[in-house]
Amino acid sequence: MACNSAGCKSGCDGYSEDGEKEHESRPTTDCNGDAPVSNSTEPSRNRICVKCKTNETIAASGVGAGLRGDGGRFCADCFKSNLYWKFRFSVTSNDMISPADNVLVAFSGGPSSRVALHFVSEMQDKAQKNFEASRDRALPVFGVGIAFVDEQSVSAIPHHEFDKAIEQMKLIVSNLAPPLKQFHVVRTESVYSLKPADGRERLKKLIDVITDTTGKEDLLEHMRMLALQKFAIENGYTKIVLGKCTSRIACHVLEATVKFLSNHTRAKS
Repeated sequence: MACNSAGCKSGCDGYSEDGEKEHESRPTTDCNGDAPVSNSTEPSRNRICVKCKTNETIAASGVGAGLRGDGGRFCADCFKSNLYWKFRFSVTSNDMISPADNVLVAFSGGPSSRVALHFVSEMQDKAQKNFEASRDRALPVFGVGIAFVDEQSVSAIPHHEFDKAIEQMKLIVSNLAPPLKQFHVVRTESVYSLKPADGRERLKKLIDVITDTTGKEDLLEHMRMLALQKFAIENGYTKIVLGKCTSRIACHVLEATVKFLSNHTRAKS
């Protein structure tokens, strides 16, 4: 690399391979060589999306200040398309969703489940367009339904807030690309084949038996999955999509590890 500095003996001309001054694109030192001196601002090319070469990256735009990884390389649109491509590749390469499937997306209204819902909806939209464009129309388009697990019976959140959240989720679902998708509200106590009131009372008694917070969370997670599976079987859904983020999965792994070590220690003693 070229530098053209007084102490350089390489015979270079001060230009790097891309034609820019080398000493202008990196920090310099003072005359003693031991105190860093701030140079010019970060080159604009490092703030531009590496894919479209037009828009600012998510981190540079201030939306994700301090964001590393892909957020520092892509703009918002390219980040979304790149993430969707990874999602679609993972689903199709592992045959997670087939044309004959009827998919139930668990939707809580949070960012992770919302991304999963939009990506599944986008895949269905593309499959629908391909189906309409084909002459033989041999491959059907997989169905999509959305389910929200209502935990009012075991939650301290006021009922009116649950109702407001449900209305907001219905609005989100109604704005998805066609074909029309059904929105279902699945109550946690539906795991019991009883009247709703009896199911709520039985679930409350079961929750009250457990004293530690982590144990209650684990039980609610288990009951939530049972409710989704029971609803899916009864309504003809063949797959369930969960929008779990990596942070939540990591927490679950750590919790399971701690519980295993704790139980193992008790067994030894």
